[in-house]
Amino acid sequence: MIAFLESLKTHYPFSFLDNTSLRMIEKSAQIAYYPENITLVKMQNVPQSIYYIIKGAVCVKNEDELLDVYHSYDTFGGIEIIENKPSEYNYIVSEELICYEIPAKIFLDLCGQNKAFKEYFFSSIVDRMDILNDKKEYACIGDLMVARVEKSILHKACIVPSNKPIIEALRQMHNSDATCLLVENEEGFGIVTDQDFRHYILEKEIESLEMIKDIQTYPIHAIQEGELLFNILLLMTGQSIKHLPVLDEKKHIVGVLELIDLLSYFSNQTHLITVQMEKARDLDAVISASSRMNIMIETLHAKGIKSRYIAKLISEINRKMYNKIFEFVIPKEWHEKVTFILLGSEGREEQILRTDQDNALIFEDGFIPLNVEEVTEKFISVLDEVGFPRCEGNVMIINPKWRKSVSEYKQDIRTWLDKPTDDGFMDMAIFFDSLAISGNTELHKELIEYLINKVSENKVILSHFARSIQIFESPLGMFSQFISADKEHKNEIDIKKSALFVLVHGIRALALEFGIKKTNTTIRIKELNNVGYLTKEDASDLLEALEVINRLRLHAQLDKVFKGVSIDNFISLGSIGKLERDLLKESIKTVNQFKKRVTYHFNLSMVG
Repeated sequence: MIAFLESLKTHYPFSFLDNTSLRMIEKSAQIAYYPENITLVKMQNVPQSIYYIIKGAVCVKNEDELLDVYHSYDTFGGIEIIENKPSEYNYIVSEELICYEIPAKIFLDLCGQNKAFKEYFFSSIVDRMDILNDKKEYACIGDLMVARVEKSILHKACIVPSNKPIIEALRQMHNSDATCLLVENEEGFGIVTDQDFRHYILEKEIESLEMIKDIQTYPIHAIQEGELLFNILLLMTGQSIKHLPVLDEKKHIVGVLELIDLLSYFSNQTHLITVQMEKARDLDAVISASSRMNIMIETLHAKGIKSRYIAKLISEINRKMYNKIFEFVIPKEWHEKVTFILLGSEGREEQILRTDQDNALIFEDGFIPLNVEEVTEKFISVLDEVGFPRCEGNVMIINPKWRKSVSEYKQDIRTWLDKPTDDGFMDMAIFFDSLAISGNTELHKELIEYLINKVSENKVILSHFARSIQIFESPLGMFSQFISADKEHKNEIDIKKSALFVLVHGIRALALEFGIKKTNTTIRIKELNNVGYLTKEDASDLLEALEVINRLRLHAQLDKVFKGVSIDNFISLGSIGKLERDLLKESIKTVNQFKKRVTYHFNLSMVG
């Protein structure tokens, strides 16, 4: 029973209970086994126990109609017992079942003693999602408690000798873009901060302050590399320390930890990464700042932050990263004659984890750059080091197809529309989702306007452009049950093909028709509401569906990152709880309704 209690503690609603309540369950609960096709609870009967599934599955049926399926860690029977009413359904074992049965009397006693435990059974989906968010945040905090200091969050130390004149030391600090100076004395180090420099300005004549040692704080607090961050936080806040030198095993300084970065680490690391990116003076610094992105994503996701907000934040940080790489790699004589753009999910500002890179260059007409192969290969190589896998479809600036002049891109647009092919529509979709990042952004603006104007002259093409939403089947079959058709991914669904693509591409086609230049799917949905195509309710439903799909997809991908396996778009139905499965079903139903709407709008049934 010890294993039983440990399992209960980690799953709602039992995690609301204290140890006394859990011991009540321990004394009364029975472990039970049932073969397939046994009816646990019959329609019109009040359950005598609530059931907690360890292994197996239970179908909920209204006569012959399948309504739902319960899996491992799901609980059922509670509402009927609380309200003392007969069940409206039959609960039938559909997969060999091992479960715990908690007697109704004990369950009711627990409900009387614990309001949160009782209310959970009547809570809405939104309420339960909030509970799940709280649970994830708690787990995240636990991880932070055991995190240790490492070089990636440190600032480079600016060290000066103790006999250096104050003005020269200040100039060295300024040139190093440092926020403090470490002063090397015969025995140990001192530190000089902004506060010390203010004292120098006010008192230099009175106290005859000339050398940097005259204004240093000595001796200083220092910590060892590998110390627990939480202990460091206690030290810095307790001693009002804003800058803390970090030493290696040989007592050599490896960097400086700043309080604001430490606080950022314990929140979500956003400030830390942003500052490191902005201060990057070479490619190595850019790569180092980028190395903490996954940790930030995990933290934000664990806190329950909506995926679209995480994506927006990642996009803003990546924009800074790309601008830095552009500055360091692209020759300065190119900068006013070229535009660097992002395509695909990056162009839509929807990529969170680094699944692949999609980018292109636009050249000013008449500009023929030298060493273009060498420059573009170096750019992509830097992205390799940052951690962006190369695009399998070769949609990158190393491909001549995606580095052209304005006139050449315009010719592509005319070809997409005048001689339509599936590959051409794919390229058009990729380009329409593009986002200008660096260089002369007017070149990109000119091309997007040209594309929209050409489509407005030939709107019939949009029916052919939109028809690819019909390629993939819905993962929901009869009675709203999930269908897992891929034999290599049993009990999994490809959420990108089966739902996300339909929503994104359908919205993309409508945005192209209405001349909406924004690329982000969320913003496009809102704009379609603004122009009157979508009602406020329709837009809200689509936004909610998009959020659920992206959130569950991100959760599955982060789990794969943790396990060290390749990221894909499959969601394991067995690894998510009933609440998430219910949300996913409703979201896919919303996408299916939208698919029917787009099919009707563009007359896709008439398109060959």
